[in-house]
Amino acid sequence: MPHSDSRSSERLLTLAEAIATALRSIVPIGETETVPLLEAYGRVLAADLPARLDVPPADNSAMDGFALYLADLRSDQPTLLPVVGQALAGHPYAGTVPRGAAVRITTGATLPDGPDAVVMQEQCRIAPDESWIEIEPKVAARLQPGENIRRRGEDVRVGTALLAKGLRLRPQEVALAAGQGITSLAVARRLRVAVASTGDELHEPGAELSPGGIYESNRYTLIGLLRQLGCAVTDLGILRDERDEVLPALREAAATHDVLLTSGGVSVGTADVVREVIAELGRIAFWRLAIKPGKPVTFGWIDHCMVLGLPGNPVSVAVAFLLFARPLLLKQMGAEPAEPLRLQATADFQFRRKPGRREWLRARLRLDSVRKPVVGIYPTNSSGALSSLAWADGLVELPEDCAGVAPGDAVEYLPFGGLGVE
Repeated sequence: MPHSDSRSSERLLTLAEAIATALRSIVPIGETETVPLLEAYGRVLAADLPARLDVPPADNSAMDGFALYLADLRSDQPTLLPVVGQALAGHPYAGTVPRGAAVRITTGATLPDGPDAVVMQEQCRIAPDESWIEIEPKVAARLQPGENIRRRGEDVRVGTALLAKGLRLRPQEVALAAGQGITSLAVARRLRVAVASTGDELHEPGAELSPGGIYESNRYTLIGLLRQLGCAVTDLGILRDERDEVLPALREAAATHDVLLTSGGVSVGTADVVREVIAELGRIAFWRLAIKPGKPVTFGWIDHCMVLGLPGNPVSVAVAFLLFARPLLLKQMGAEPAEPLRLQATADFQFRRKPGRREWLRARLRLDSVRKPVVGIYPTNSSGALSSLAWADGLVELPEDCAGVAPGDAVEYLPFGGLGVE
């Protein structure tokens, strides 16, 4: 009888179990650096940032119009008010506006002392030389105290929490810091990640293909995703399926990087040496997950370097990175891993499968005739179909107990944008 592999009886970890187990072993990098604001995009904030200033710094106008006293407006006949000056953005009106008068004011200009409302210029009859305005009773009746006025500190109050430690800085957060007059931010240093692909069949683009050879693409996926995440990436290139080539390359990379990310060589084939080398140099916490694609995922450590061994198939490596590796990298960067964005959509496809593993189908979302989200999937479910990733704008997620999908069923759709793919 053929020898049975004891691994076939092992219970595979679910994705949630694997992520939880891995996160418990990860300590965020503690080194920080200070960078100018224009270099802070995508970086992880290293310390809480309280507000230093009120925003806006003073009461100001939300409209182009006229600042006035509501008590001066009549309800029985039009009100005629002289215009005694102007307040422009960056050029305030000096002094207090006298009662029974108005001041021309532009959007963003500081509200002069005295007036309690701004009436839009479209609601006024304005003298040709702007020496006076007239306001009808029906307009006056609609005006309220504080009309068209932005109050000091309405957006941000000094001393309140502005940005929290661990936040990955988007343009809007960088802009918020700029609005406080801040010129630089303390951020976690970039995560140092080494990337390698393994396989005798792999060739660099541009090289001549040998019999049975293919051009290597996984590094191009991984390096792009890592750069979008804000990592400092070292490309180790292609490693042949030889222990004597793989072992020194991984050992040297682990000594100078925070993370070692490989694709291929972690399954059970006779040429899959990466997993054995990881175990020899360090330790493997777990391998093989109850997911599809991406089952042969390896997680471990070589000294203080986290090692993520991803499968070799192009779709498997992308899905395993987005759903498994990305949360771990975020934790090590000092950011808070977030659950993927999941949207409810209606399936317009038929799909049958064997329950047991969480599965992701390459998908594309559209709106039907009544603007409801409908999702379709790529014609083939092969984990080698790299073209399916270029076609898709997200993934349909099927839970472990799902036996299939029929047209009209509700499904969960994960947009690539919610997984950090720009």
